[in-house]
Amino acid sequence: MIELQSVTKDFAGVRAVNDVSLTVEQGTVAAVVGTSGSGKSTLLRMVNRLIEPTSGRILIDGADTAGVPAPDLRRRIGYVIQDHGLFPHWSAARNIATVPVLLRWPRAQVRTRVRELMEMLQLDPDVIGPRLPHELSGGQAQRVGVARALAVRPELLLMDEPFGALDPVIRAQAQADLARVQKRLGTTVILVTHDMAEAIRLGDRIAVMRAGRVEQFAAPADIIARPATPFVADLLGEGDRAFRYLSLRPAADLARPEGPGAGPAAGDADAPPLSPGTTMAEALSEMIWTGRDHVRVARADGTGGTVSRDDLIRAGRPE
Repeated sequence: MIELQSVTKDFAGVRAVNDVSLTVEQGTVAAVVGTSGSGKSTLLRMVNRLIEPTSGRILIDGADTAGVPAPDLRRRIGYVIQDHGLFPHWSAARNIATVPVLLRWPRAQVRTRVRELMEMLQLDPDVIGPRLPHELSGGQAQRVGVARALAVRPELLLMDEPFGALDPVIRAQAQADLARVQKRLGTTVILVTHDMAEAIRLGDRIAVMRAGRVEQFAAPADIIARPATPFVADLLGEGDRAFRYLSLRPAADLARPEGPGAGPAAGDADAPPLSPGTTMAEALSEMIWTGRDHVRVARADGTGGTVSRDDLIRAGRPE
């Protein structure tokens, strides 16, 4: 859906983005990760022409964005930034309605869309809708910003460090909300982050940037198993690679049927099973905290099984 062809950006003789080429498939999440000054935010802003490339082309559905009037282009692209950019004297509901109102949608359609999005993002329209931005928590403001960006059903959603200002608990919930909504809507997302764990959790593919260049663009499992450069390996953290790899895989994949000789260790039989969505990393953490060497895991089909610590340790060694 989105193709960058040899995209370069210079600022006063300094090359911020250097000959980047990559393709983001429709309905996927591409995470762009790197340290400060790597060019990741500049790259993102060139997609909706907040910054114009010095050279190269950016195509959306095969059409060169340089040939599309910038206002028309931006109406097709949702944009979420770290501080949310909500209008301070407008209610949450009015903020979400910003672009539909500009496009002169009928009032009833605007109200319906605002309510739909708020409910989708777990915001009570009757309680949160009338509140001003300063009356919202950080997580609520972030979700209002996402709802506003999705209001006119954009083909593409650009997110620039959208969760960077949130505390860890709210950040994890916000990430889960984004993953759920993206899966439901099938929106194509480009997400800029400095957090490799966030990129691995949310990205179908990850572009690792350094000094304006993309050092690797691949699926999370491939990046963890086969980092292309020492810089990519450093971002992953040598001691964290096994846990990062396990975080991509469901524990149920390793579950063995319960029964004589195959069940959990003594004293574990009454422990509640972990949920079907539990990752291998979460299962291993559960064992560490509880001192057990087996855990019970439920499968999506209602069956269950047990996972052993030894199986998880073997699974944490990428091939």
